[in-house]
Amino acid sequence: MKPNFTLRLRVFNLNCWGIPYLSKHRADRVKRLGDFLNMESFDLALLEEVWSEQDFQYLRQKLLPTYPAAHYFRSGIIGSGLCVFSKHPIQEFTQHVFTLNGYPYMIHHCDWFCGKAVGLLVLHLSGLVLNAYVTHLHAEYNRQKDTYLAHRVAQAWELAQFIQCVSLGLTGEIGWDRGIEWWL
Repeated sequence: MKPNFTLRLRVFNLNCWGIPYLSKHRADRVKRLGDFLNMESFDLALLEEVWSEQDFQYLRQKLLPTYPAAHYFRSGIIGSGLCVFSKHPIQEFTQHVFTLNGYPYMIHHCDWFCGKAVGLLVLHLSGLVLNAYVTHLHAEYNRQKDTYLAHRVAQAWELAQFIQCVSLGLTGEIGWDRGIEWWL
């Protein structure tokens, strides 16, 4: 017998490209992102590359009336860059930091320092338990000589192992061809 109800969720996902000192117009983009999220009022906003905890705290304060629940996933030296904002209470959250995260001597790529990860948040909506995931896999810097392909493949394998329940879906910067859309 099919359930006799409908659950509609509006989910927003964005790679914010929020690298302190390097990303152009970062402060203005963060401000505009906060305005946009408050105006659109999604159920969930899942963000990647929010590298500054100050940017997260700014968004947290700005979005508090619309998104009372939020979490910043910390890992590595500079953080995972992952954060979530939710209209609905977050019952639980956890993260898994990927085993392979680039090379420490590739300082200009920064992937090793951030501790790429997958974040999980558990929501209880209309009697359902809902798992939502946000992730950011290693970047692809050079398609012709991809020294990080094994890292992304290992991260994707770990990600698949981590996801054990029926989920809302996976959103995130997968680090491969921009034309590929991912939805698990």
